Amino acid sequence: MKNLAFFFLCLSLMGGMSSCTLNEVNQPESDNQKEIEDYMSRSNLKLQKSPEGMYYSINPAKSTGKQAFNTDLIKFYYKMTLLDGTKIDSTAKSLGQLKGMVWGATSSILNLPISFLKEGESGLFILPSALAFGGNSYTDIPAYSVIKLEIDVVSIRTQSEQLQDFQTLYKITNPEITPSGLIFKKLVENPKGAAVAGGQSVKVNYTGRLSYGNLKYDAAGKVIYDSAFDSGTFTYVAGTGGVISGFDEGIMKMRVGEKAVLILPSKIAYGTNGSATIPPNSPLYFEVEVVGVL
Repeated sequence: MKNLAFFFLCLSLMGGMSSCTLNEVNQPESDNQKEIEDYMSRSNLKLQKSPEGMYYSINPAKSTGKQAFNTDLIKFYYKMTLLDGTKIDSTAKSLGQLKGMVWGATSSILNLPISFLKEGESGLFILPSALAFGGNSYTDIPAYSVIKLEIDVVSIRTQSEQLQDFQTLYKITNPEITPSGLIFKKLVENPKGAAVAGGQSVKVNYTGRLSYGNLKYDAAGKVIYDSAFDSGTFTYVAGTGGVISGFDEGIMKMRVGEKAVLILPSKIAYGTNGSATIPPNSPLYFEVEVVGVL
């Protein structure tokens, strides 16, 4: 009944509906401001305030000066909590489990804080609810919560650097680089195997990897950290556009019984659009085997 009375009171006043709504919207912002100021006072923190309303401090002691640009891969550790210390999410720094983010690919609560950091820098960030989850509530996050983030940017890698990182990590030496940018290396050769040609149905075993790990669950339900985004066996018709162009190009350089590594710049992978499991502008690494042709 009190809510209903409040509604009619607002409606009866000139401009009252807009002013009551405005007060309702502004109240959480005012509460957030007081909460942040109280926390800073209790914690003896001196933070800067960004034009957006985020409070922050940067530790540049290990900075390389390298800044992220669109399509760069940022690898970082982070910890997200409420101001009372309730943990929301984090990476496992003790296990070396970095989070990877292709800069400019997605919208995230992490974007604004990370935009203030260069490679090697760390920072403390306090975001009022308007810059975090707003009026939405989740299991561990009440509506209009202030969010605290601690972020440590370990590396920023361009696409060309990521392609080189794949070769270094998986010890791929002296590969062939085709005009499209495909990096190709046969691991097992079979000169007597049937060559793959356009228009043929090809059966392929494959594992695809990103240039950073993801948290996921294995078959036993155990949390693991793995760069593989997909694996399995499938059949497709070569040379008809049924798969991403770099993958198809690599398979058509092989024979039945051969294994190879394909390293794809994003332009011959999923490009600027990405897919359900792959962010835009992501270079990819594939281990492939041609099982048969029809």
